[in-house]
Amino acid sequence: MNYNDIDLNLLRVFNVMMRERSVTRAAIELGRTQSAVSHSLSKLRYLLQDELFTRDGGEMRPTPRAVELLSDISAALATIRASIDRHQLFNPATTRRNFRVGLTDYHAMVFIPGLIREFSRQAPGATLNVIPANGPEIGSSVYLRQVDCALTGAAIRDDPGLLKVELGQDRLFCAVWSGSKIARNAMTLETYLASSHLQISADGLAESLADAALKQMGLRRKVVATISNYLVLPWALRGTELITHCGDAILQMLDERSEVTLVPPPLPISNVNAWLIVHRQMANDPGTKWLREIIVGIDNESRTKRHQGSTVGAPGSAAK
Repeated sequence: MNYNDIDLNLLRVFNVMMRERSVTRAAIELGRTQSAVSHSLSKLRYLLQDELFTRDGGEMRPTPRAVELLSDISAALATIRASIDRHQLFNPATTRRNFRVGLTDYHAMVFIPGLIREFSRQAPGATLNVIPANGPEIGSSVYLRQVDCALTGAAIRDDPGLLKVELGQDRLFCAVWSGSKIARNAMTLETYLASSHLQISADGLAESLADAALKQMGLRRKVVATISNYLVLPWALRGTELITHCGDAILQMLDERSEVTLVPPPLPISNVNAWLIVHRQMANDPGTKWLREIIVGIDNESRTKRHQGSTVGAPGSAAK
């Protein structure tokens, strides 16, 4: 391989392809034609003597060699970018940069309204993509630069390449239809175990914190249905005696019309940690730092509102 033949733009194409997994989306991101991106990929394949990406359905899957190269190439590009940024002041008011945030379904409900509003106000020329990111694979999304940062409550293994910032903890409550018998009476462990439960799980398989707590007590709950997101929660509970669980961040999204009541669980359940994850190489990038500040600000505002919540048992309310 002749190093004089390596164009920095080829490495940018590789980096964006690793994130987008699509020639079409990479072309849009890079502001090029699809044929130009395909031509760059052909050059890279010749120079690196590897296929790099293979088609799998509608997605371009990276080869093991491409995954191996990502860390070094991304680090090199990040170093170049950081060197330039040190002499160039990032200005959200004028930037046309595209930002990507990975959010779980739970965090999407809480953060999207404020995030879009504040992002658009501060950076009218920039674009924002909110990417669904559930489970432990969120760390991989950040590591592979598919997102600039991600919010999760999942346990992410420690990785020297990732910076994890704990925003705080969310308390787990029982959610029921406000017209149910359960909502009108005190929630006891006997009632809890005798009732049918609705599980909210992105993959339908992961054990919840409630199940883990029950297992320690030698008990099990009766899960009769599983849904993948929180958005349909009011409609799923309405007219039923079902019990489900959700963090107290949902509180601010509920009102009388939701017909959802949050009540404390009759057993000790661990709180949910809220983690903001960023690739360590991008931790000092001015644009990424700006985006993180917006997210942290929204989280602080959300927690302040929760601490001002109303009485247990009222529709859309929880304990202080």
